[in-house]
Amino acid sequence: MTKPLSQYISLNRRYTRSINLERDFESLEALEGYILTERSLDALQRIIQGIEFSQSPRAWTLTSVYGTGKSAFAQFLTSLLADSKSKIRLKALDIAQQILTEQSIEYQTLHNTIPESGYLRAIATAQREPISHTLIRALSNGVDSYWKPSQQQKIPVITKLVDLKTQIQTGGTVSNLDIAKIVSELAEASKSGIFIIIDELGKSLEYATYNQGAEDLYLLQQLSELQQHNTTPIYILGILHQAFADYSQRLATIQRNEWAKIQGRFEDIPFTESPSVMVRLIGQVIDKRQADAFECAIHNTASEWLSNLQNVIQGDEITVKIIESIYPLHPITSLVLPILCQRYAQNDRSLFTFLTSSEPLSLKTFLHETNIDSEPFPTLKLDRLYDYFIQASGIGLASRPHLQRWVEIQDLI
Repeated sequence: MTKPLSQYISLNRRYTRSINLERDFESLEALEGYILTERSLDALQRIIQGIEFSQSPRAWTLTSVYGTGKSAFAQFLTSLLADSKSKIRLKALDIAQQILTEQSIEYQTLHNTIPESGYLRAIATAQREPISHTLIRALSNGVDSYWKPSQQQKIPVITKLVDLKTQIQTGGTVSNLDIAKIVSELAEASKSGIFIIIDELGKSLEYATYNQGAEDLYLLQQLSELQQHNTTPIYILGILHQAFADYSQRLATIQRNEWAKIQGRFEDIPFTESPSVMVRLIGQVIDKRQADAFECAIHNTASEWLSNLQNVIQGDEITVKIIESIYPLHPITSLVLPILCQRYAQNDRSLFTFLTSSEPLSLKTFLHETNIDSEPFPTLKLDRLYDYFIQASGIGLASRPHLQRWVEIQDLI
């Protein structure tokens, strides 16, 4: 009796939808299946260093193009910063432990440095609005998460925050000094510190650009400098799709210089991954624990592939073990997939949609449609990947630059 590949191979869920940090930062489901990659581990270590050592930077920007998992990483980070008894912090520590091991210095630092009560996590997704409005919303989210309503009534600074929120809602304006003062007072009231994370910070920068001024943006500089004067720590992380300075191109030279000064207060963390690292990540998504009966055959096939492809994959750090892990993808398919997603789609988001969604021609559909004895070790090859990008991914060939070659190939087919 024949059985489909899906009986032996399953797919670990990572993120099949875009993370909305403001909506999902308390969601255990959104954290489920997160994989700590080399780039996210590097970002985490740099941030933890800032938490551990007072002389290290405590203001960062996380920069990369759309769809590379920045918001998913930020959601993982906010989970680590929660109360030590919360399910999301325990889950996030478990994810970190799988990569770092419990005995490693990095894991011990991570486990012991963050306060048991967690930080006041002020989280917001920016809109095209003054940065002050975004920050007030972030602080309100943080207060609601950190204190119960009965506790909030006993903390005077929260009353001030509510007043500022009402002021904004009724069309009023608030001063930068008022917001900076409230951030300081909230950090003191929390007794552990405050961690501000602004997703889609570029929208705030675009708003500042179109309004031809740096006054609103100066608030970011004020917040980054608060750490020098506060007894409890204040951290700030902004998430961008392009370099800070790229948002200021429409401004005059003097204004761009002011932006550069503000940018200098933040340590930028690039969030990019090499194709070979993405291949290893693909292998972590494919679960073959039910395919023990084929383990030896998969190993032999992987060894044969590696021998035949040595000249093609030189310098990509691909081993037999990695090729085994990405089966039933053909090795060339696994190498091409991240590059296609980077150039013509939405990076990691499109990659994991191809792997785990039920769209026609996806890997998940291939597992359900293909029987293990339909041919000697069936593999998902480049022709299917090509068809997926043309038919299922909504690539929109005519709407993207540098795609004349794609158009010519499709016309010939």
